[in-house]
Amino acid sequence: MVGNDPGALYRRIQELESRVEQLRVSRRVLMRLVEKSENEKWEMVNRLRQEKEKLQFRNRRYARVIWEKNKELALLASKLHGVPLPRA
Repeated sequence: MVGNDPGALYRRIQELESRVEQLRVSRRVLMRLVEKSENEKWEMVNRLRQEKEKLQFRNRRYARVIWEKNKELALLASKLHGVPLPRA
């Protein structure tokens, strides 16, 4: 850049203003990408949380069924052992 050449100074100012505008655009694009990424992350977290709750519910239901079946088996076993078997 030449010392005090008004034309050169004006071009330099225009160049710097252009770069500032490009940086503003880049920043807006990056901020939108960050927001989109955050939204996708929270959507996934919520989806996984819901899936976890469904699995926990199914697991509890399955455990109750198994518990009931085990109680039935224990009752039948106690009846079987408590009653003498018929002799042939």
